[in-house]
Amino acid sequence: MRGLDSFRIVWRNLWRMKLRTILTSVGVMIGTAAIVAMISLSLGLKENAVKSLESWGNLTQMEIAPAFRSPDGTFIPDEEQRKLDKEAVQILKQIPEITQVMPTKRLHADSKLKIGRREGYVELIGVEPRESAASKKADLEKGTFLSGAKNEIVVSYDVLQQLVDVEKERREARKRNAQRNTRAAEMMPPEMGEGGGELKLDVVGKAAVIVLTRQYTVDDEPKFEKREIRVRVVGQEHKLDNPRYGPVAYVPLDMITELNEWVNQGMEEELQESGSSVRKTRTRANADKNNTIYDEITVKAASREVVETVVKKVQENGFEVYSPARELEQINQFFFVIQMILGGIAAVSLLVASIGIVNTMIMSILERTREIGIMKVIGATVYNIRWLFLIESGFIGLIGGVTGLGLAYGAVALINTLAKNSGAMEQFGFRGGPGPEEQLAQIAVVPIWLALFAIGFAFVIGLLAGIFPAFRASRLSALQAIRSD
Repeated sequence: MRGLDSFRIVWRNLWRMKLRTILTSVGVMIGTAAIVAMISLSLGLKENAVKSLESWGNLTQMEIAPAFRSPDGTFIPDEEQRKLDKEAVQILKQIPEITQVMPTKRLHADSKLKIGRREGYVELIGVEPRESAASKKADLEKGTFLSGAKNEIVVSYDVLQQLVDVEKERREARKRNAQRNTRAAEMMPPEMGEGGGELKLDVVGKAAVIVLTRQYTVDDEPKFEKREIRVRVVGQEHKLDNPRYGPVAYVPLDMITELNEWVNQGMEEELQESGSSVRKTRTRANADKNNTIYDEITVKAASREVVETVVKKVQENGFEVYSPARELEQINQFFFVIQMILGGIAAVSLLVASIGIVNTMIMSILERTREIGIMKVIGATVYNIRWLFLIESGFIGLIGGVTGLGLAYGAVALINTLAKNSGAMEQFGFRGGPGPEEQLAQIAVVPIWLALFAIGFAFVIGLLAGIFPAFRASRLSALQAIRSD
């Protein structure tokens, strides 16, 4: 018997018993719809929970620090802890799931930024331009990130709010002092300065000056020395919801290394008369020159799915990881349990539906006993008979699975509409991701893999339910089957 003939016979039998086929497939349809709807609800809730977690930081970015505790729980001495140096950068780059390794180093001194008539205190942070460009470009409002050229800076949004017109502030201060000396001025409300609102400045492309100050002592008298570095602003960040730093200016890492050496030189000269301390200070400074010790190292994982793998491999190399992504493992475990519970409850209806398929196929055998005997007499093998009944039961499951998937899509759309109109997601605390244009995720989602799994699972349930009837039909005696009415 050819395969095409088998499908024709199966279709003819299902069409001949339309009502019975429909009623039997309804059970599979309800079970499939229940499984898809419940799992899609748990997937949607998980996605929203992850997006809410993303509002506290990029889940693919992690801060690396030396591990102070070994896997067995014992403390690691400071001298034995991993250092955040160039060797650590190379170790992290060898982890396949890490796409970017971004070391940073701060300037260990006060710094002031002057742009035109405005000036304000900022924190200088040195970064590797090539490693950090891809991550920082998303934070830029205007301009570009560092290209690697010397004396380029990128300023944060808070820097623009810190810059003040010093001359104007002095004039206003003198004016207020003069008004306080008159009785009329005592009745007037104080005037508002520039701090009354956010400044809208465009400093990209403008020249600026960084002013550094170092302190040292001569004959027990403090002395101060200033240094000015001319730079050019190449980019400025937009306002971030959860900024990691305050007013900062990003500069090339080589510049920070050079400026820290200048600051440390003043500290060494201050300690010239304390012999052992001088030697220790100079030894530490020389070591830093040969192997830069970074303040922070930030790594970026290839995707959110490999974050847990990255965390484990980083910890195996003697480092500790700080990131909101550490909560992903607990979130995944929690929602995995939820999916198993909801899926198990819905699977009960599919079990009941499979019993209905078994009952339908056994009744079909009793009604078609004579037909089975005739097929055996004209040459149908035991395999042909089993194949016919297995395909027929599988088709019943497939019909129920397809219609159940359509019903599930309708239920998911209804759930999302009701949740959106009622504000349920805001009540659950789901407020989307960190981006300003980030939309709230749906409370229930049906990914492609879930739809294909539901159809395939319904078909397999039909096949399994047809095994017993198929074997029973194939064991019928041909002569007894023909004699039966």
